[in-house]
Amino acid sequence: MTDVLLQIAKACAQDESLLAVVKHVASMNQEEKESFRVKVKVYFLNKTDEVDLQAYEFFRLILESDNAAQVLKLIEEVHRVS
Repeated sequence: MTDVLLQIAKACAQDESLLAVVKHVASMNQEEKESFRVKVKVYFLNKTDEVDLQAYEFFRLILESDNAAQVLKLIEEVHRVS
């Protein structure tokens, strides 16, 4: 799991809009995350395109437990090492 979160962190370091999404999710409380998770599931329900499936997997991962916050920590670590 950490490898996938590290990949997301590296992508966020290069893409401000992706970083903004992760920051927003990290700031959500559990109720907001659950509401957003339902919306994501509904939106991607009948999507079969590879890009859509990758986007769904991204949202699924960052909405799980405290993964968004972990990604933000990994971004900080990547910037310290760079």
